[in-house]
Amino acid sequence: MGTGEALPRGAGTVVVGAGPAGAVMAARLAEAGEDVLLLEAGPDYGAPDSGRWPERLLDPTLMPVEEHSWGYISACQHGTPDMALQRARVLGGCSAHNGCAAVWGHRADYDAWAVDNPGWSAAEVEPLFHEVDRRLRVHIPAREQLTPFHQAVLDAASEAGYPFIPDLSSLDPEFGFAIGPVNIDSEMRIRWNAAFAYLDPIRNLPNLRIVGETLVDRVTLDGARATGVAVVHDERASWVAADRVILAGGAYGSPLILLRSGIGAAEDLSNYGITVNHDLPGVGCNLQDHPAIGVHYDARAETIDALEAFIAAGGLPREEGTIGLARSSRCEGPYDLHLYPIASRPFGGKGWRCHISAAVMAPRSRGSIRLNPAAPADPEAAPVIDTNYLSDPDGYDLDALADAFALCRDLGAQPSLAALFEQEAKPGPAVASRGEISSWILRNASHDYHPAGTCRMGPASDPAAVVGASGRVHGLEGLLVADAAVMPFVTLANTNLPTFVGAEKIARDLAG
Repeated sequence: MGTGEALPRGAGTVVVGAGPAGAVMAARLAEAGEDVLLLEAGPDYGAPDSGRWPERLLDPTLMPVEEHSWGYISACQHGTPDMALQRARVLGGCSAHNGCAAVWGHRADYDAWAVDNPGWSAAEVEPLFHEVDRRLRVHIPAREQLTPFHQAVLDAASEAGYPFIPDLSSLDPEFGFAIGPVNIDSEMRIRWNAAFAYLDPIRNLPNLRIVGETLVDRVTLDGARATGVAVVHDERASWVAADRVILAGGAYGSPLILLRSGIGAAEDLSNYGITVNHDLPGVGCNLQDHPAIGVHYDARAETIDALEAFIAAGGLPREEGTIGLARSSRCEGPYDLHLYPIASRPFGGKGWRCHISAAVMAPRSRGSIRLNPAAPADPEAAPVIDTNYLSDPDGYDLDALADAFALCRDLGAQPSLAALFEQEAKPGPAVASRGEISSWILRNASHDYHPAGTCRMGPASDPAAVVGASGRVHGLEGLLVADAAVMPFVTLANTNLPTFVGAEKIARDLAG
């Protein structure tokens, strides 16, 4: 379907992708007076009160990850077969369909990044977290605003020995359970996404143009300089000239654009039949996510009645109201696990599912994303995404996830939560020994919606690095990457806020 919007012939800066990173980059550069064109493959529904936004994308009680999805599928040999790897194709990107978890991570993340990437230390990025929190209207709900399920989670966590964390909006969180900070507008009761926070306030600027439903195929080059982007708009191939191109397509989208542009490992590109424009072996490598597992329960009738009564009384039944920071037996840092209990019901229907899930936040396995060998030049062809979960040679990831599974069961067995459940529905008590648990995890592990690292930043002397600390692609002029792809390793947190902050950092460096 076409958009009806005119596609400009050129711009000073073209930003590709209007998710968290792209919205920040476009807004900050436009505010600095630069001529900016923001291109998004999905639709632009306008302001939150435009009447055009799908209800599911506004509803902060849901994670409608299948809505406006790119349709990516995992090729990993471990975990759920043919697992969906949902990424949002809409203005606002994944901030338009995520769980609204607005956590920062730990200062150890950013201090480690800064070893090879000056300017990224915790002390330097901490002010940016405060700014992003302000723009995204982040707040911590009161305990009484949580569902009865999540209030019971906090009681069960105390029974299990977890201290209460009063404020998770910090770079110094430690072991314990907390009420999760959220990017939700309290008055409108909607998910406050990147487009609302960064783009809507400046849509009237004459130097900012936003064009939706425009698929970017590749970056065009003149020698070692980016000159624009080849796109598909209104079902026609076109080209937009640019003095500078900033890729913000995410940890899947940005490396795919680079590869189609002939920027990547020369041997691989040649095998695909793609002209090699710049040999950069790290493109598409170093893929990480937080591998996850969950224990599912059948809720008692009384539990369902209490949840329905909570809604009837005007409560906001968020799926994810609480977060636990925990340690596996092999933890080497402040924590290496997230526990996130969930109670949800189908959109517009009844019936509840309760589960306690957990993810390994410091995974050691590394995967990759590659072009589709059958149609490497087709921007709509499904890529080969091998998350390579639970494959690290020393077995840390599987051990940590098995420990996390045991912690989920232990939490569910505490009196305050056990009283809400009929029984464990999945995997069930038959999966009992450590070996059985590990085997079940290998077949059923999932992702945590946090891909990162596929264009990782590092010094030019590092052959696996794709960009420098400023986001500039090594060896090329006028081309940057500014999203979760640049993370050297994934944070000890959901990547929602860290992605915003990374783009704020890169944008401020560019704008001076």
